[in-house]
Amino acid sequence: MSNIKNIFSGVAWSLICNVTNAAYGFFSVPLLLTYFGKEKYGLIGIAISVNIYLKILDMGFSSGNVKFFSSYLVKNDYDGLRKLFQSSLLFYLVIAFVNALVLVSLSLFSSQIFHLSATDDEIFKQLIYILIITSFPVWGGNVMEQLLRSNDLVGWQQRILLLTKVAQLVVLFLTIYLKLNIISFFALNTLCSVINIPFYASRINKLNLGISFLPKYYKQAMAEVLPYCLSIFSFGIFQFSANYLRPVFLGMKLGLTSVSDYRVVEGIANLILILGSSFVGVILPHATKVRELGDKESEMKIAMDGTRYITIFLGLIVFGFTLSSKELIILYVGEKNAYLVPWLNLWVFSLLGLHNSALSSLVLVSNSLRTIIYMSAFSTIFSLTLAWFLMDSFGMGGVIISYTCYVVFQVAYYYIYYYPTKLKYNSFKIFTESFLFPIAVIGFIGIAVKWIFSMQVISNIWLLIIVKESVFALIALVVIYQFLFTKSDKEYIIAFVSKFLKKDLK
Repeated sequence: MSNIKNIFSGVAWSLICNVTNAAYGFFSVPLLLTYFGKEKYGLIGIAISVNIYLKILDMGFSSGNVKFFSSYLVKNDYDGLRKLFQSSLLFYLVIAFVNALVLVSLSLFSSQIFHLSATDDEIFKQLIYILIITSFPVWGGNVMEQLLRSNDLVGWQQRILLLTKVAQLVVLFLTIYLKLNIISFFALNTLCSVINIPFYASRINKLNLGISFLPKYYKQAMAEVLPYCLSIFSFGIFQFSANYLRPVFLGMKLGLTSVSDYRVVEGIANLILILGSSFVGVILPHATKVRELGDKESEMKIAMDGTRYITIFLGLIVFGFTLSSKELIILYVGEKNAYLVPWLNLWVFSLLGLHNSALSSLVLVSNSLRTIIYMSAFSTIFSLTLAWFLMDSFGMGGVIISYTCYVVFQVAYYYIYYYPTKLKYNSFKIFTESFLFPIAVIGFIGIAVKWIFSMQVISNIWLLIIVKESVFALIALVVIYQFLFTKSDKEYIIAFVSKFLKKDLK
């Protein structure tokens, strides 16, 4: 029960934090686009994309450390925990230095790579310098976050992370109100990402785990975790490339305007991406402990129930978004950008691939990663090559088509080969019962509601969205409760609501 409460708390606070983050991304795009203009906002888009892509230098330690920290805690091996923490801290500081060197090198040739004017190139260089300065504390804070997650403190960690999101909202308001320039905005916004570090350090000290914040290299600790991390890195680099090289390709081939269009669609699609990705980080520590204890029954419960819950959650969001995608784009950036609607819908539907987040947690704690590396390499190289050529015909849409192909390849590989062969799961049962049936039910409701409202004329766009989404949500939630939730699910919901109401009445 304690584990269930920790998972629930972690997911709940991750969702709250990610909703805030998604809200920032959603509302900041049109505001900054209007305030700075498409060209200048495109500079921010490229700088952020390059910096995010450099997170691949993590080399799999973000997953590896959570796995091994969790394992050490189960075994009460605090000496191993301390040595891995100090070694990881040193590793991340070295990576921050490498990160800085890469960014400096990029700034030397930025005008040629992205075809920037002299003025834009000078601004871009200053944005890069800001990222270099903040890279050291940001990278160092990663290992603290990983240790907290391993201690089942995901909920607490997400509450602290919420402070950075709120701070970014304040910076956005001050930028518009005080008419700050692009450099000032970017500097303040980037500095918000380090305010959580003192809180992390304080909480770790209170755990009394014997942790030292002095970076130090322990060969044995690194030798134990490195092979697993390199396996994660080997396929992670391809996944990262498929996700984050797209706007860089757009900047190189089509210019800053296409990057801005991409960021508009991304601002909406990221609402789903951020929410859907909440589950892996929360489930991973528990999946590690289940695997460590050899609890096959709990492992299968994570696979079946986790996939079903995430599919239901994603189905509501995906079909809810596509139901009003045109209206959202018009409200978001104006009717002149309505040509982005088909690309938004395609991107949003591709995010249904996130339904296997629970299974991904189980994959990450397994040691059978070699074939995943090969498949990820093929999917990424094919996807990025396809994107480069499709941009000639479809413009910005080319990178979204290619990404959809990448997702289809990945999902098909896992269900057809990896889950049944390597993990010995009944992938057909998981796919049909935990994904296909729930998504078909929710999808049918979404299509029916869209068809009904296509015959109705509601002139007020806000009223149209509210009515459509309310009808969809009401029908979908009733059907989900009645047909997609198990008896134990319903009993838990009833007990939770009853407890909440009693507490509220007191």
